[in-house]
Amino acid sequence: MKLINIINPAVNIGDLAVICLADDVILLRQDAVYLATRNDIVWPTARVYALDSDIAIRQLTVQPDITALSAQQWLQLSIDASQVLLWQS
Repeated sequence: MKLINIINPAVNIGDLAVICLADDVILLRQDAVYLATRNDIVWPTARVYALDSDIAIRQLTVQPDITALSAQQWLQLSIDASQVLLWQS
C-alpha cells in the first residue's frame, strides 16, 4: 500500500490514477482538503482521507466517501505504508 499525500487542490486526478493501485491510500492535506468537498471527483482508489485539523481550520464539510483522519492515524498510515509519496502534479 502506498500512502499518497496531496497538498495542492490543483491536482491532476488522471495523472494520479496512473500510479494508483486498489489498496493505495490518498490523504488530502493543507489546501487539498478543499477537494474533499467536491462530489464530481472519481477517485482512483477507494480509500481517500482528509486530515481532520485541516478540515476544521477551513470549516469544511467533506463528502460522505471521504474519511477525516487524525494526526495519530496519519502517523500510523505512514508507518504501515510500503511507500509514502507527496503528489505534486
